[in-house]
Amino acid sequence: MGGSQMASSQPVRTLDAYPAERSCPFSPPDDFERLRAEQALPTVPVLRGQRPWLVTRYEDAKAVLASPNFSARMDRPGFPLMSATDVQQLRAERPTLIRTDDPEHLQKRRRLTRDFTVKRINALEPEIQRIIDETIDDLLRVGGPADLVSELALPVPSRVICLLLGVPYEQHEFFQRKSAQALAGRSGVDDVAAALGELGEYLGELADAKRRAPQQDLFSRLVQELHVPGIVDRGELIDTAMTLLIAGFETTSNMIGLGVAALLCHPDQLEVFLAGDRALQENAVEELLRYLSIAQHPRQFVAVADTQVGNTLIRAGEGVLISLPSANRDPAAFADADVLDLRRPARHHLAFSYGTHQCLGQALARRELLLTYRTLFTRVPSLRLVDPVEEFDLKSHTRVHGFNSLNVTW
Repeated sequence: MGGSQMASSQPVRTLDAYPAERSCPFSPPDDFERLRAEQALPTVPVLRGQRPWLVTRYEDAKAVLASPNFSARMDRPGFPLMSATDVQQLRAERPTLIRTDDPEHLQKRRRLTRDFTVKRINALEPEIQRIIDETIDDLLRVGGPADLVSELALPVPSRVICLLLGVPYEQHEFFQRKSAQALAGRSGVDDVAAALGELGEYLGELADAKRRAPQQDLFSRLVQELHVPGIVDRGELIDTAMTLLIAGFETTSNMIGLGVAALLCHPDQLEVFLAGDRALQENAVEELLRYLSIAQHPRQFVAVADTQVGNTLIRAGEGVLISLPSANRDPAAFADADVLDLRRPARHHLAFSYGTHQCLGQALARRELLLTYRTLFTRVPSLRLVDPVEEFDLKSHTRVHGFNSLNVTW
């Protein structure tokens, strides 16, 4: 455990729990608006009796995310654990990419960067477009009403990451199910470990196949360039592939569903999107990322040096949680922050985090979202929601906000 928060010499507000209840499917919990207005940071209870600080404002979030005074390593004393997934990761033999600090983090990240550059995504765009077109063809064959999640939002990013990584899409039901089990907030530690263990066994067998017969995909490259020469062992190879696979479809699929619903619920903004050129539509994606901010689970760190954040002194050994959805609704950073405005310059949002740990695959996600929104609304102009907003089938107690299902027709 780290030092006492009371050493920070200002009144500390203690919350009963991390804010989780939403009054609107497109907005973070209302509690964050009140918390952003308070001078000092509050604390919240997590596992093992810890009470980390909660960061809700945009500038405070950027300051922590950019500072080397905060560590992402779970094995440091005082690191705030929030879920069974955290406990399982702490028990693992090695930290995942997101749970390492520089220079180790930068070294591991550089091994993957070239596969996610804008140049690489530009080259991949025709394939992404083909996947989207084929998936919408299937959606139209099914006919309305249909579940947009199962028919479009999940298949598109799943097929894209399978193409890039070299995982057979035929296994999508298996890896989507295991990912959902691992990310469910109410799963037990053993359930999370079992789900990730089964997924790891599958990826291990696939790695063996790619060692024997490499192909033109990212997983084959990792096997041949890193594992075969002994730069990474089998466990790190599998962990890396698992991280890329789950991250490659889980977040983007939720953004597709939420983004479509948000545009349908804001017809004036949908009209702006459809009438805009590519530059405006790219900016619209940035605003949707800011407005929706699907990272329901906070970013977690522990201070490794005494650091002033806003009006609060955070001592070394004290945990910190950062709410990216709250930061992206901070009126100090975005005027009329609770309004969806596709013309707003929103590129400085924190939906992909900030600093050394910002999302590796953000260029790919941006392109998938742009092409999916544009193609769907162009090809299915009569698309509409079946259910009222208050009856949306939202995920609850999960690390990523989104829909379990979204009924649409046309």
